[in-house]
Amino acid sequence: MKRDVIDIEFTPEERKLILRYGYPFEGIQQAFQACQASNQVETIPVEAFELERLIGDLCISINEAKGGPVVQGQLLDLCDRLEAAERYGEGQLDAP
Repeated sequence: MKRDVIDIEFTPEERKLILRYGYPFEGIQQAFQACQASNQVETIPVEAFELERLIGDLCISINEAKGGPVVQGQLLDLCDRLEAAERYGEGQLDAP
């Protein structure tokens, strides 16, 4: 079931990857920066359109092989999780 806004849980590492390689919209960027000092998983509401663009931007970074092999693997895993959140409307870390 597709929703207009999906609450997605992000680890500190995922937030750093998105800020560096995902080119997020201002709302996502501000939310990530607001919890930048947090070492906890943080839940951020993401609009469906912004999520679609974020996934696309991360895929561009993957296709351009940015960050080297370790980062590429992390970006692939993150994209898979974000695509599942988009598909199922569920952004918890333990979601399908």
